[in-house]
Amino acid sequence: MRRPRPLPPSLAFRAFSVNDARAAGVSRRRTRADDLAAPFHGVRTASQTPQSTAAFCAAYAARMSPDQFFSHGTAAELHQFPIRARGAQLLHVSVAEPAHPPQARGVKGHRLAEGTAVVTRNGLRLVSAEVAWCQLARELSHNELVVVGDFLVRRKRPLSSLAKLRAVVDALGAVRGVRAMRRALEDVRAGTDSPMETRVRLLLVAGGLPEPVIHFAVRDADGFFVATPDLAYVKERIAIEYEGEFHQTDRRVYAEDIARREALGRAGWLVILVISDHLSRPQFVVRRVATALRERAAL
Repeated sequence: MRRPRPLPPSLAFRAFSVNDARAAGVSRRRTRADDLAAPFHGVRTASQTPQSTAAFCAAYAARMSPDQFFSHGTAAELHQFPIRARGAQLLHVSVAEPAHPPQARGVKGHRLAEGTAVVTRNGLRLVSAEVAWCQLARELSHNELVVVGDFLVRRKRPLSSLAKLRAVVDALGAVRGVRAMRRALEDVRAGTDSPMETRVRLLLVAGGLPEPVIHFAVRDADGFFVATPDLAYVKERIAIEYEGEFHQTDRRVYAEDIARREALGRAGWLVILVISDHLSRPQFVVRRVATALRERAAL
């Protein structure tokens, strides 16, 4: 069997449209060869069918018209939201009114209000992080919305701010899901470091405990900085730390954690560790913290 003729360098390592191939001198027969995948009508890739959402989006972008952009759960994945939106197996592609939404295999088309905020991320056009967050309001739980909200206004490299989220929600008016967005915004906190940290905070509050302080800077009796625990009950001097797997598998991080806990102990603070298994037993976590609060209050 003859090997297919090599593709032009401009097409060899990316998704491309059949029209682009023809313009580059590639025959129609070559675009139908077995070494090319066809993830969408009129699109070819010079490798296996894409596996990730980002790869599928890059493939679909080869046939997108200039007025189309990714939205909803697809935009959430491209923004790397720390949840998996339902229906993510479809690519959500939108246009602004009055254009007609796209129709294609594996694609769910939407028509959004004119002026919807659109950004470019890694070469792909998609709705802004704030708009994507709002679009998830009807399919995510309250806690999931808060987790994503915290992620957007996180301490390092935030994608948004509380002010921007509020502005986008206020601009929506009385649309379906806006109440869920507003309720979630009341519980979103800026300056977090991880989704699991948010989940622990929400778990404690849901269990009837006071809301802990995020990243309180602990200092010793002489005023020297000691540590910044994930969550803290300052008056009782209780630090709550979420320990992910990398805390135990990364030797450097593990050693730093031990040193930080010892320093907090010397400063008179009690450290309570929470791991992923504990989150499936919320009452266990709540009882531990509630007991510590009572005992420390009596000191």
